[in-house]
Amino acid sequence: MRTGVTVSAVSGEGVRLADGELVAADEVLVAIGSQPNTEWLADSGLALSDGLVCDRYSAAAPDVYGAGDVARWHNDLFGVPMRIEHRTNAAEQGMAVARNLLRPGERKPFAPVPYFWSDQYDMKIQAYGYLRGHDAVEVVDGALAQRRFVAAYRSGDRLTGVLAVGMSPKVIRPWRSAIAGGVTWSQAIGPAKPGPAVTENEVMSGERAG
Repeated sequence: MRTGVTVSAVSGEGVRLADGELVAADEVLVAIGSQPNTEWLADSGLALSDGLVCDRYSAAAPDVYGAGDVARWHNDLFGVPMRIEHRTNAAEQGMAVARNLLRPGERKPFAPVPYFWSDQYDMKIQAYGYLRGHDAVEVVDGALAQRRFVAAYRSGDRLTGVLAVGMSPKVIRPWRSAIAGGVTWSQAIGPAKPGPAVTENEVMSGERAG
């Protein structure tokens, strides 16, 4: 896995990076992300910005709600708007929207702890929380060199996310409660350090720089 690099060309030999390095490959899969399908809402009068803009209840307008990949709503738990393209979120948000539609006088904010998992060959990757815009990331269990670790993410003095690679779900599951409870970094880990203990590239590659 390479992060922070740019592809300049794809040829019969493989992928050529911007720095001139050739990564040999027999097959190349292009995966460049997705774009929310909001073109059909262009003249609706609804706010559109990286998806359908919704409030803390997932409402885009009176009696108009959004759910799933297209919805960009304000998550009170993290204090930021987010749009999540994971199946778990789509199912949870759909149920939350249904409750708010059926009980308009008892609406509840949709403020989940985002979750995803992925099996990459023999390696399971799991994550809870919001892993963007963090101030530091620190390996708190296992080791990068062993490709079996738990990394915690800090924003300010708050635990905002955790990423596990090669770990049992039982190991990472308790961290969800800590994130949902808004615990501080010092409560969960210890005194906050001034900078990241490891870099984002190191966490994603499973290697520690020398």
